[in-house]
Amino acid sequence: MKTIKIRLLFYFILTSFLPILMVGFIPYQKSSEVVRTQMLEFAQSAVNQLNENISYHLKEMELMSRIVYYQSIPVLRGEKTDALSENKSDPIEFNKFLAALKNNRTFIDEIHVINGDKVYTTAVKLDTDILARKEWYTSALEKTDEKIWVGPHESDYSINKPKTYEVITLIYPFKPVQSGKTALIMIEMKREKLDELFGSPNLKSLGKLLLIDKYGTVIYSPDRSLILPAQTGEKQYITNTNLIRSLNKDNSFVYDINFFSGWKVGAFIPNEKLEKSFDSIRETVFILLVIFFATSTFLGLTLSNHFTRPLQRLQRDMKQIENGNFHIRSHIQTDDEIGDLSRSFNRMVEEIELLIQKISENEQKKKQVEMKALQYQINPHFLYNTLNSVQWLAKLHKVPHIGDMVTALIKLLRASLNTKTYLHMLEEELEILSYYMKIQRYRFGDNFRTEYNIDPTLLKAVVPRFILQPLVENSFFHAFSDGEGTISIRATRIGDIVKIEVGDNGRGMSEEQVVNILCPEKKKKTSSGIGVKNVDDKIKHYFGANYGLSITSKENEGTTVTIRLPYQLKDREDVHYAQSINSR
Repeated sequence: MKTIKIRLLFYFILTSFLPILMVGFIPYQKSSEVVRTQMLEFAQSAVNQLNENISYHLKEMELMSRIVYYQSIPVLRGEKTDALSENKSDPIEFNKFLAALKNNRTFIDEIHVINGDKVYTTAVKLDTDILARKEWYTSALEKTDEKIWVGPHESDYSINKPKTYEVITLIYPFKPVQSGKTALIMIEMKREKLDELFGSPNLKSLGKLLLIDKYGTVIYSPDRSLILPAQTGEKQYITNTNLIRSLNKDNSFVYDINFFSGWKVGAFIPNEKLEKSFDSIRETVFILLVIFFATSTFLGLTLSNHFTRPLQRLQRDMKQIENGNFHIRSHIQTDDEIGDLSRSFNRMVEEIELLIQKISENEQKKKQVEMKALQYQINPHFLYNTLNSVQWLAKLHKVPHIGDMVTALIKLLRASLNTKTYLHMLEEELEILSYYMKIQRYRFGDNFRTEYNIDPTLLKAVVPRFILQPLVENSFFHAFSDGEGTISIRATRIGDIVKIEVGDNGRGMSEEQVVNILCPEKKKKTSSGIGVKNVDDKIKHYFGANYGLSITSKENEGTTVTIRLPYQLKDREDVHYAQSINSR
């Protein structure tokens, strides 16, 4: 009963709490998605603004590279221009021009123009040997008229700069003279400018900020832990693929692509910050769910007690029945299924009482019948001894026919009294049949003939006891009451089947008579019919439903009863064979 009570409570909570849980969960999810989307849109807007600020400075660097380009062509070719003083040498005036251009933009660090061994620079001095070892420098010399953006790198080739000083460089390679050497214009921006742009107060609410080049390499981040120093002194950067894979587990990534450099300006927003924005909503929903769960549990307990209380009463009444008290009655009178169960219980108890009473009466009647049967029972051994006396009396008075008949009857009676075995060999069954036929011979004389056609290999085959005598008796009963006719007994083997046929040429039987013999519910209550049916039941009991009797008969032509048995040989040492079969 406790199990039903717990189940009812569980089902009630399940059917009531789950819908409310879903109703609360869906709006919570929707509101969370809205807040998350709004925060990501804000982050995207901030990243876009950061990208615009970076683009402004990169655009200025491109503009300066064009100005330097147009002013450097005459210088590199040895020509005069209006922008250069005719009283000064071109290299000096050109350096002054570069310095003035640099001072016009505070975020510009240095400007260099390199054409072979000719160097024009705003720096104190350039170490071209160090510069020549830079991979990006040698790569730029192999290109022409293609802008190259180099992310933050050390400016250790400038003599007046600290070794750790970093700049962002725009390189513009070109050829001043057709088929001449490649010249380079280098516009360098201070890395501090990126620090300033990425350190804007508007970006503090974002997570990790990154600047990724078009090859997928992180070239700048305010978080210096994302940039690893290389063994060679160059900067070695974490690849974009691995970084984003690791950060995306707990972060959301937004970015914008810079038009000038092709770099990605991105930000990873921690999911914790997104979740904190709707913590209050989550707490409110959780409190409401706890309150509702407690209410559902209380109501479930109340309702389950209400429904299980009648069942508990009915259970107690059933316990009384188990203890033998059949006078108990259930008093639940509700109009529901439990009330119907209570009324059915009362009817069942009444029927059990009547059944017990009938069984008691039948037992008493059975004992009375057994007592009467004992009073009228004739001891078979007494009959056997009496027949022996008649046999000796016939011999004493020299009446051999009576003696022979009594001898056959004694042997037949002795065979019927042998209950130790239920199966024997076919030759033993034929011997028992011969005793019966001898008795019938004294009754009918030579008016009937007996024909035997037995396969000698079947004489040791196993057959149930007393299966031929009832069939032959049936022939005498139905075929010829005066004993005139022929009875044939034939035994053959077909594979693993023993086929025994008992036939006669007597009056035969109609189909209805055949059915009455084999069907117990239709058969006439004659001794011969009962005997044939008993033989069929005996065979099926020993060997299964696939074996037994079949009868073919035509009126005025005769009757043949066919026995089907499995072919088995009798092991005389196995005395328990028949008993084991009979005990199934």
